Amino acid sequence: MTLDANPQSHPLDTPAAAAMGLAPRAGGDVLIVEDDRDVSSLIEKLLTREGHRCVKVQSAYEAQIAVRTMPPGVVLLDLSLPDSQDLELLRKLQQIEPRHRIIIMTAYDNLDIVIGATRAGAFDFITKGPDLTERVKVTVRNAFAAIAQEQHVSHLATSLARRDRYSALISHSSAMEPVRAAIDRLSHSRVNVLISGQSGTGKEVVARTIHDSGPRAQGPFVAINCAGIPDTLLESELFGYERGAFTGAQNRKIGKFEAASGGTLFLDEIGEMSLPLQAKLLRVLQDGRFERLGGNTLVQTDSRIIAATNRELLGMVRAGTFREDLFYRLAVFTLTLPPLTERKGDVPMLVEHFVKQSAREESKAIKGVTPEVMRLFELHPWPGNVRQLQNIIARSALQCDTDTIALRDLPTSFVQELMPPGTHADEGMGLTPRTLETVPSPNAAALQEHDVGAQLRQGSVADRLNAALEFAFPSKDMLPTVEELERAGIRLAMRRLDHNMQLTALRLNISRATLYRRLDQNEGAMPRRPHL
Repeated sequence: MTLDANPQSHPLDTPAAAAMGLAPRAGGDVLIVEDDRDVSSLIEKLLTREGHRCVKVQSAYEAQIAVRTMPPGVVLLDLSLPDSQDLELLRKLQQIEPRHRIIIMTAYDNLDIVIGATRAGAFDFITKGPDLTERVKVTVRNAFAAIAQEQHVSHLATSLARRDRYSALISHSSAMEPVRAAIDRLSHSRVNVLISGQSGTGKEVVARTIHDSGPRAQGPFVAINCAGIPDTLLESELFGYERGAFTGAQNRKIGKFEAASGGTLFLDEIGEMSLPLQAKLLRVLQDGRFERLGGNTLVQTDSRIIAATNRELLGMVRAGTFREDLFYRLAVFTLTLPPLTERKGDVPMLVEHFVKQSAREESKAIKGVTPEVMRLFELHPWPGNVRQLQNIIARSALQCDTDTIALRDLPTSFVQELMPPGTHADEGMGLTPRTLETVPSPNAAALQEHDVGAQLRQGSVADRLNAALEFAFPSKDMLPTVEELERAGIRLAMRRLDHNMQLTALRLNISRATLYRRLDQNEGAMPRRPHL
């Protein structure tokens, strides 16, 4: 009798399966496929004492049903069954669930059978003899150890893949958690995505991460900046052209849509695209087909679209400068990236990454930045976001002639931004370690000076301010005015920052001009010091 050619035709809830008492289990399951009841009972008693759950079957038909209900486990397989021939059942079981470890049992020590079983995927080979029980115990133990090792390796591979997925997203900030969660949702989807955020926040990095973490990772990632190409050329870049389509078109050119088929097309600064070209883009998104310029043959494309913008597209839709139907085609899923000012905790990580990157590019042994430079980087608002920070570090690395980027290595234009009006970086009035060492780190865990109580050292800024005000003004008759609160806050900031106007403005999150105006209005504020 040969095996059923379609074992799936037997449902798992058949009376035969129920009679065998099969149920999914976490691990340690052993299926004994043996038509000799005495041998199977002996093995069952042995392995049960070892802590395994055993299921006994006597035919190839029952074995095929049983392995479908088992988690990855061990199969002890007798080759001499009435309804199978040679290694036929071994191959069938391997096809049904390749994660099982199959141990062949036979009464004959035949080298040809051993070689054939090994080639067919058997884990080991046991000859029925006086030492059967001991051999079974050791071999089953080894088989489960191999299963555990394989699962461990698989878990490590999954963890590494997940970590590698975010390797380009240099962040541990909570502000980036929604971004990572969105990438998880998008990784195995093909919906179009619209990424918004200020310039320099890393929109293309996120787009590449989405591409690399999904099933299209093996396909191409093609990027094009819609703002950097004149509209007449942008159309030919997107759709390509045929020979003779226009003057100078001497050969056929493949467009970005065609090049990105099977992968991802990243349309950066989509808000800069003209209305006529938006209409053509919409047609491609609807039909998945287009014509090259100068051609009349439809070209099929299978590319996922990820668009990015630093503009408010809904506002453009209301103003009539961006097509509403195209907006909703692109924004099936929207993702907004936070500016660097909301990710201040990421600055040290980003600095370390860009310093290493610049050191490699410049072939220098630069290991980091001085504490003064790091404080300055943490305090700076970075209007150009991550891209500006990367640029400043690259320029500083070019100037650096030691193993650490210091204040003297910072670009003059960057230092000038931190200077009071009317001063210059080359007047000896620039940043110095002495003045910057008084700047407290934004990551300080507690206040250093004496205060009214331990409760004022804990919680958020708002919590500590509330506690301080409650303590200082216990009755409604003593409540301060807004002007008094502002004046006290400016006094405190000026004292803590050594009367440094630029750093005070940075810390208070106001412009230097606003700080000067507030000081003029609040005559009781501390005197200003023009030098950093």
